[in-house]
Amino acid sequence: MKSIQQRLLISLLIGLPLLWLITSSFIAWRLWHEINEMNDTQITQVVRYLMGVSADDSDSQDGDPKTGEQEDSDQEEGKGEHHREKSEKPAAKIYNLKSKELSGDLGDAEDDYMGFAIWDKEGHLLVADENGQSFSFLPDQRGFLEEYNSAYQRLNPFSKRWRLFYAHDDYNGDNGYDDTHEGRVIAVGQNLDSRREMIVEAMSVQVLPMLIGLFSFMILAIGLIRHGLMPLSQISAEVEQRKLQDDSPITADVPKEIQPLVTALNVLFIKVADTLAREQRFTADASHELRSPLAALKLQADLLQQQLLQLSGIENDNQLFYHTQKISDGIERATHLVDQLLVLAKIEPQQQLPPEQLEHPDWLMLTDSVLSDFNRLAREKHIQLKRTVHCDNPADILPILINPVLFKLLIRNLLDNAIRYCPEGCLIELQLDVDNIKVVDNGLGADPEQLARLSERFYRPAGQTQLGSGLGLSIANRIAELHNLTLAFANRSQPETGFVVTVKSKSPLSKPL
Repeated sequence: MKSIQQRLLISLLIGLPLLWLITSSFIAWRLWHEINEMNDTQITQVVRYLMGVSADDSDSQDGDPKTGEQEDSDQEEGKGEHHREKSEKPAAKIYNLKSKELSGDLGDAEDDYMGFAIWDKEGHLLVADENGQSFSFLPDQRGFLEEYNSAYQRLNPFSKRWRLFYAHDDYNGDNGYDDTHEGRVIAVGQNLDSRREMIVEAMSVQVLPMLIGLFSFMILAIGLIRHGLMPLSQISAEVEQRKLQDDSPITADVPKEIQPLVTALNVLFIKVADTLAREQRFTADASHELRSPLAALKLQADLLQQQLLQLSGIENDNQLFYHTQKISDGIERATHLVDQLLVLAKIEPQQQLPPEQLEHPDWLMLTDSVLSDFNRLAREKHIQLKRTVHCDNPADILPILINPVLFKLLIRNLLDNAIRYCPEGCLIELQLDVDNIKVVDNGLGADPEQLARLSERFYRPAGQTQLGSGLGLSIANRIAELHNLTLAFANRSQPETGFVVTVKSKSPLSKPL
């Protein structure tokens, strides 16, 4: 299951940008619509203005009253003008920002923003600006020129850069407005690039602060989440370093929502420590209470054996001696079990060894002491004990810090186990190397399916006749764990027979200096 902090961060880092993207897309869509609507309205207003100016110009040219003589002379002159109009086109007026009519401060005005053009009914350009003089004369077009219009397709690619609106000025002087379609054609266009630039600038004004605010909020949210969950990390670190016997309460300053959990943990610590203390006291007390009567029984059994050896003439004395020997063996096994239980009660609650109890070992001296303790037991079974050092410098042997008392007990249990279960005449070798310690024998070995269970408490393979409690290898394994070591059980590779126990570090060892 993912951590609360990870889930919150993933949700915020995905959810907030997604929400920002949806909001920005909606704003961009609405802004595009509103700006298009505003600019289209502006285009139609310009068209209406141009139509009004066109009408005023016509009235000013035709509005002066004329006398009859003037009318006759005008008729004669009109005939001559008619012939000249057919031979000459009227000159168009082209306006730009540099025209004399637009002198003065023009601010930030641009030539390529809008354009207009006015034609007469025959398609002769009358008035236009620099952009409008490139517009096409479309006598049949009215309103905006849309993409689906055939005329729009004909004007590609030019018209893609402009939003064009066509209108017909049907003003005929004294007759007013009518539907004769004989007036002027007016076209007004707006550069789409300028319109898009306007939309992008408007979006940047709104979206950029939102983007900065989004990143700032995300950084703030990450910091607040980590700070808010910091008490949980402190509690985790404190619980991880706590010993099983420690019943002191957690004193970390935690939020109100986590306080019930901390209170429950404090109660649990007291219960666990009390349970362990009671179990440890019970094991120690029971072991101590059993040692005295077992020692007395052992003494009585030994005395009985001596008396039987001294007496003669008693029938079935061999049978009596056999039974007393069984009693002595049982007492010895019970005594061994009590001793192992005492050791187990001492080391089991520990999670790590106190630093003041650790030291650099003298492996040769330590193993000498252990081997000398087992010489008599090995000779009784005609077993040879041997030690082999696989490195030139004894100081390079397994460079770790150990508790000498506990580690001596580990090696004792491994050698005791080998001597007990090896047949007579075997060789047991204690091998010391730079990265491990091995106990190797040439006995019968163990069944492969039993190897994984040899370190379990009270486990003994079926069919065993040797005295034992099933705790020796379990205690050795626990001592190895306290030293950050592992105990590996294996049979020797064919064609050799025997059993191998390897003590090695869980992590790579640093090379000794």
